[in-house]
Amino acid sequence: MLNRLMIVFTTAGLLGMTMLVNLSGCAGEAEPKDSSVVESPVEELPEASSYVPIPGYVPLLVDATGDHHPHTNRLIDETSPYLLQHAHNPVNWYPWGPEAFEAARREDKPIFMSIGYSTCYWCHVMERESFENEQVAAYMNQHFISIKIDREERPDVDAIYMAAVQAMTGRGGWPMSVFLEPETLKPIFGGTYFQKPRFMALLRKIKDQWIGQRAQLLARANEIADNVSRRLGAPSPPRAIGKGNVDNTVLRFLSNFDPLNGGFRRGAPKFPIPTNLQLLMYAGWDNPDLRQALLVTLDRMAMGGIYDQIGGGFHRYSTDSRWLVPHFEKMLYDNGQLASVYAEAFDRTGDPFYGEVLRETLDYVLREMRGEGGRLYSAQDAEAGQREGSSYVWTKDQVKAVLFDAGLENEIELAFQTYGLNGPPNFLDPHHAQEGRKNVLFMTNRPGVQAQQLGVSRSEFKKRIENVKKALMMARYGRVQPITDDKTLVAWSGLMIAGLADGGRVLNEKRYLQAARDASAFILTNMRTPEGRLHRTYRSGQAKIDGMLEDYSFFCRGLMALHRATGDEMYVQRAIELMDVARRLFWDDSHGGYFDTLEGQTDLFVRTKSTRDGVVPNGNSVMVHTLLDLYEFTHDPRYLTDAAATMAFLSRKVTAQPTDAAIAVLALNRFVASYAEYLPTQSQRSAAFLSPPPGPVTITTSTDNVRIAPSRPGEVQVTLQIGDGYHVNAHEPGDDLLIGLTIRTIGQGYEANVAYPDGESYRGPLGGREIRVYEGRVTIPIRISQTESAQGPCKLLIEYQVCTDRVCLAPMNLVLPITILSTSSDDRAQH
Repeated sequence: MLNRLMIVFTTAGLLGMTMLVNLSGCAGEAEPKDSSVVESPVEELPEASSYVPIPGYVPLLVDATGDHHPHTNRLIDETSPYLLQHAHNPVNWYPWGPEAFEAARREDKPIFMSIGYSTCYWCHVMERESFENEQVAAYMNQHFISIKIDREERPDVDAIYMAAVQAMTGRGGWPMSVFLEPETLKPIFGGTYFQKPRFMALLRKIKDQWIGQRAQLLARANEIADNVSRRLGAPSPPRAIGKGNVDNTVLRFLSNFDPLNGGFRRGAPKFPIPTNLQLLMYAGWDNPDLRQALLVTLDRMAMGGIYDQIGGGFHRYSTDSRWLVPHFEKMLYDNGQLASVYAEAFDRTGDPFYGEVLRETLDYVLREMRGEGGRLYSAQDAEAGQREGSSYVWTKDQVKAVLFDAGLENEIELAFQTYGLNGPPNFLDPHHAQEGRKNVLFMTNRPGVQAQQLGVSRSEFKKRIENVKKALMMARYGRVQPITDDKTLVAWSGLMIAGLADGGRVLNEKRYLQAARDASAFILTNMRTPEGRLHRTYRSGQAKIDGMLEDYSFFCRGLMALHRATGDEMYVQRAIELMDVARRLFWDDSHGGYFDTLEGQTDLFVRTKSTRDGVVPNGNSVMVHTLLDLYEFTHDPRYLTDAAATMAFLSRKVTAQPTDAAIAVLALNRFVASYAEYLPTQSQRSAAFLSPPPGPVTITTSTDNVRIAPSRPGEVQVTLQIGDGYHVNAHEPGDDLLIGLTIRTIGQGYEANVAYPDGESYRGPLGGREIRVYEGRVTIPIRISQTESAQGPCKLLIEYQVCTDRVCLAPMNLVLPITILSTSSDDRAQH
């Protein structure tokens, strides 16, 4: 089923319309039965895979040359595969830059900006529906200056306008579609994917308002830009942080654990979020419940369809809650970080399954994601031949035929039992339903359990299933292949260099270490200027675009991982050189920490300082770790001083939204262990509460402690004082996709019965769909109870989002400052 998100723009009375946004691929109709995750005994180091790379395999790359095309635009001169994919659209695309800005100002036209990336499925859909359409293109060419941006080349531009779209809509995604006023490049209006009829209506509306209501549009653009500037660039004073922040963050993740399917959020879609897994691996390992939750998650991911069971490597995310049906694109940054995660899991447990997943992932990268000189490619597409996942999915008859032709007819039942083919098909492409249901392969059990069920040794099972994989892989390479984005990005390469180094170290595998060395040497030789500065991207013999903070930060992380794996101090020296360059280019002398971009960039209306760790970490968080690494290697105090100043800069994010700051919290964990005196506070309290930042909402509670027992609930009231001109979405706002206020417990065996007020009816200044909101003073009664199985501490978490008539602020999730005392049957107080 196609996941379709209907978003009501509470900010968008401007256009008086509801936009349809598609943010995921195809979800499976049938799912496998739940299978228990059984710990297999610790075995020997996994042997080198018997898999032999397919002779003559050549990745399918973007080629904008060839046969005559009726249209060719300015993108033909670019090197980005994504931009080249649009070089023959009838839309008169410009790349981001002065030529486009000057044209818009000269012709007095608003700018339409489309941001995406080459492996983005819905980017392809919008191109086919709208940008290849002659009528749509003619209208765009007449009334707009249209700009295409590869978000992977320009994450700085992407971050600014994504923040604007999220402020306007509460949601974000790609393709990102934003209208700008041409003088200062501030956003007028934005969204993500638009179906052709709605896109045409939007183009006409913006054009008409640019002509007839320009003053309102410009005022709106200023307001949105001010909001984005505050969110991304405004300094904030340091907050008191310590061990309690680390403990609370780990506890929050544990409270969101999905015990059935693994993962640290329930529902769909599910992203691996390697940054979160790294935090839990290092900061939560000593907690038995957290350790088990983490291992279950690693098992489920590796057994699911999100992992390529035949070719190795992880797809980007799961469209369902069970890690079964993926969105099929493969990203270098995911596989680099997940390689490091599974390397650490194997190192800590000795579990051969984790070693095999690690080895297969790195073999996939060496086979399909490396170019000349050992450089690393960035991504592979979700679709092949305009069919999502077509190179990865199978019918039962196809599997039978391949194994029969390979002389493996005796292994058909093994393959069916191992890869879930005895059940119903689990995948249907909604755009081509007539082609019928197919199968995403997944493992029904861990290898050790599967071997036991078959009555064979684990090594015998592995040998037989490897033969099956070889045959299916040979057949798969005979299909139309997904396009590989063969540009090299320094930042993403740094993450994979670390993954290769970590994998080579724990597996004692020299070829992975050599691949990491080669990738590093390519960057140092081909992507540095004579002055020692980094370029961001390389393709077709050209290194271009000034490196950003994340390029220096992630690459230095990879260099330090190579040093740990090889003992070669040359990598430390190269890291020191690049860290010195990064400090000159990006350091904030006034408030500490690093800016994301160079000073004086005229194409950005704000110079950002990122703090969010998501599917990739942010540059500042990784910088703290590298600074600490360098201090521990050199004992040079300037590294510790800068690490402490950057940690202080990150302290607001750590206190306000710690689950979006996993790598920063992990850095805090290192400070707590070794350098606590350098933190913004020297308080050693072990249960620090996360207080809300100052803002338009003040939260108070009727008491600061509640005593409960299995037969005696406790009660508390939470009051929100919401400032004039602001509102908070009600618990049930009337649209399932809006972020409603929620209060819940954190801790095992506790429940919160919350009496949420209904809220007030709200339509916004220019009308639109009715929703329910809270305004003014709102009091919420809560009854907290526990079960006999209650364990550990209990806390209350409140999640909410504040909006005005025009923009929404970032969602907040805060631990309330209430101590909940659990009294056992013998009346002993426990904390």
